[in-house]
Amino acid sequence: MSRIRTLVAVLAIAIPIPAAVAGCGGGSSSNSEDPQQVLHETFSNPTKITSGNLDISVSGAAQGAQSGNLSASITGPFQADPNDPTAFPQLDLNAKVTASGSGQNISFDGSAIATKDNAYVEYQGQAYEVGTTLFKQFTKAYAQSAAQQQGQSQSAGSVLQQFGIDPSKWLTNVTNEGETDVGGTTTIHVHGDANVPQIASDLGKVAQQAPGGTAQSLSQSQINQLTSAVKDATVDVYSGTDDHLLRKLGLSLTIAPPASTGSPVSSVNVDFSVTLSDVNQPQTITAPQGAKPIAGLLQKLGVGGLGPLGALGGASGAAPTLPQTGGTSGGGPSQAYLKCIQQASPSQINQCASKLQ
Repeated sequence: MSRIRTLVAVLAIAIPIPAAVAGCGGGSSSNSEDPQQVLHETFSNPTKITSGNLDISVSGAAQGAQSGNLSASITGPFQADPNDPTAFPQLDLNAKVTASGSGQNISFDGSAIATKDNAYVEYQGQAYEVGTTLFKQFTKAYAQSAAQQQGQSQSAGSVLQQFGIDPSKWLTNVTNEGETDVGGTTTIHVHGDANVPQIASDLGKVAQQAPGGTAQSLSQSQINQLTSAVKDATVDVYSGTDDHLLRKLGLSLTIAPPASTGSPVSSVNVDFSVTLSDVNQPQTITAPQGAKPIAGLLQKLGVGGLGPLGALGGASGAAPTLPQTGGTSGGGPSQAYLKCIQQASPSQINQCASKLQ
C-alpha cells in the first residue's frame, strides 16, 4: 500500500507540472531577444498549458570499477479541463526503464491511464483498472487540494512560486543561441551554466513540501559537497517565439565523486529533459480494452495486504465487496480504510494507513 500511495502522490504532483511550468519554455541566430528577458517572460507567463504531449527522459552512464547505464522515459498525451482547474487531468503516459550494471539488467514498460471516470495501469501487455469507486475517492481528494489553491495566483508559474522557486535562477551566464524547431514549433534557445546550489536547494524544497513527503532540506554543507562533485552542468530552455511557453527544458551534468569517498564510480554523466508538443491542442484519452481488476496485478507483483484494492476494479464499476479481515460488524480494517479516505482531507489521507493494521 505504501507503494500505491507513493505512486498516487507522485501522479498528483507530476501530472499538473505542464501547467505549473507553462511559463518555461543550435539553430538560426536570427533571434536577438535578451536571453534574461526571455527567461523572465517565460517563467512568469500567465498562459496555462492544459493539454499536449509530454516527453520526459533521463539517461545516465557511470564509469569506473562499477560502470552502468540507465535510460528512462515518460511519454504520452494529457488533457486538463481548462474550465475546472480542480479536475484531475486525463492522461495516457507510458513509462520505460532500462538499466544495466554489476552484471544485472533491468527492463520495465508500463502505462498509467486516467479517463474522466476511471484509472488504469498497463503492465506486460495487460490492462488493469483501479475501479470507479476508488478513483472517485482520489479525484475528490485532488479536487479538494486544488480548491484550496483557488485563492492564490493562478498564473502559469504559481505552483512553482508556492514552493518558493524561481526557475530563472537556475541559469547563469545565459546566452541566446537563436531559433530552433522543437516538435514543429519555432523556439528561442536560451543556454546557460547550471546554478547547482540553487537547483539543489529548490529540489529539496519540492521534496519537503510534496504531499506525504518526509525528505529533509539539504544543509549548506551537503549543497557544498554536491557542488564540488559537479564538474560540468548546463541548462537549456526552449521558449516559443510567439507565446513564450515551454517547449523543452534540458539539464546535463557530469559528476565526479571525490577520491576521498572511495567510490568505485569515477564519474557519472546525466542528461534530463522535458519536452512539450501539441501544446494546448485537444487530446483524446480512451480506456484500454480488456482491463482486469487491479488485484490481479498486485498479486502478480507479490504485493501483500491488498486492503480495499483487492476488491476494487470491477468492469461494471459497482460498489466493491471488501474483504472481511477484522471479523467486526464494521467490515474490518479494509472497510475502515475506505471510510477513512472518503472522509479525510488531503492532508489526512496518509494517516488512513493505520486503519489497515
